Amino acid sequence: MRTRGPLLPHQERIRPLLKRNFLGRLPDDALDSLLHKGQLKRYGKGEAVYQRGDPSDSLMVLISGGLKLTIISMHAKEIVLQFVIPGETFGEIGALEGSGRSSSAVVLEASEVFSMRMRDLLPALTAHPHCLIEIVRSLCLKVRVGTSLFEDRTLRMSGRVARGLFRLAHHLGRRRKDGIHLQLTVSQEELGNYLGLARANVSRQLGQLKRAGVIRIDGARIVITDERGLARLADAASPRT
Repeated sequence: MRTRGPLLPHQERIRPLLKRNFLGRLPDDALDSLLHKGQLKRYGKGEAVYQRGDPSDSLMVLISGGLKLTIISMHAKEIVLQFVIPGETFGEIGALEGSGRSSSAVVLEASEVFSMRMRDLLPALTAHPHCLIEIVRSLCLKVRVGTSLFEDRTLRMSGRVARGLFRLAHHLGRRRKDGIHLQLTVSQEELGNYLGLARANVSRQLGQLKRAGVIRIDGARIVITDERGLARLADAASPRT
């Protein structure tokens, strides 16, 4: 697969982000060709990258910022399925299946999104089938996480919050000397929509974890200060068969 000459500065900036996911398994020339053909777009906080049911002819990678994948329940309640951080792909199901988007992608903070049309991406993937295997593994992991998320909704509030935070710490966390910092600034309402709890209940449970010395709250950002303590609470709340 031939490229179209040297990469432009913004494409050079994007390239390391694509390397963080299954696209990083592609040969350099194939990856550079996708960089030339793809499109970078910028979005402001609250904007929708796409809505559920929209045509899905492209796969996307978050380059900067953060977003959430959501659906609306039959009771008009937002359900957060996943938070997305830079370097992660999203929109795989609709893009591979060819039907409409299965969820909405909403921006949490000013973000950049790189999109690749499937007519450009599929030839590269079929030429390198090991990348297709990586996509399957990635989707299986997301299904597993989604199953755990809905399983957690059968738990008491304290266990639901502990397991949710533990999951987010591994997904969104950046380890520093003073604890694990969640990379995204997620409001308590959005966290509640992820955990299936009202904002007031989330606030109450976070307060208890804070008093127990398990977390620290810096403005709108959560820091896990006692990872082992949170792990014990999450494990104790795990459903047992």
